[in-house]
Amino acid sequence: MKLTIYRIFSFLLLPIAVLFSMGVLTVFRAAFANPLLFIPIFFSASIAIYTFASLNFLIRGIDGKKLLGRTSKDWLIVNALVSIIYALTAIAQRFLVAIYPEVLKQYADNMKENAGSESAITSAQILQYLNGVSYFLLIYGMVLFIHIIFSFYYIKKYNYLFKEAKSGS
Repeated sequence: MKLTIYRIFSFLLLPIAVLFSMGVLTVFRAAFANPLLFIPIFFSASIAIYTFASLNFLIRGIDGKKLLGRTSKDWLIVNALVSIIYALTAIAQRFLVAIYPEVLKQYADNMKENAGSESAITSAQILQYLNGVSYFLLIYGMVLFIHIIFSFYYIKKYNYLFKEAKSGS
C-alpha cells in the first residue's frame, strides 16, 4: 500500500518539478544581476532534482531492480533535505496566513496600489488569488513532505540498490 502511495505521489510531484526546472532555467541569468534570486533558484533546483532522483529510484531501482550507485543515493538524500525545508515552509505559510489574515489583506492592497488605478483587478480578487496559491502550496508541501518520508523509508529498505556496480575488468 505504501509503495502505491509513493508511486502516486511521485507522479503528482513530477509536473511541478518540470515547472520548477523551467523556472530555474528562465531566472538563472537574471540571478547574476540580482544575487538574492539564487536562493529561490537553489530551492527550486533542489526540489526538481529530488523529484527526478526519487522517480529514478522508483522506476529503475525499486521497479527495475537495477543497481543505482552510491551517488544516486547521495543526490536523493541531499536534495530531500533541502526539499523538507521548502515543504515545511510551504505548510507553515498557510498556517501563518490563517492566523494573521490581515497581513495577506495588506499585501493584496499594496499589490493593487502598485498596479495603478487603471488596473481592472480588485484587491478582493488579488486576495482570493493569494489564498488559492496559499492552499495549493499547503497541499503541495504536504504531498512533498510525505513523499520525502516515504523516500527515506524506501532508501533504508532498498539500501542494497545503492551498491556500486562491479566493473568488468
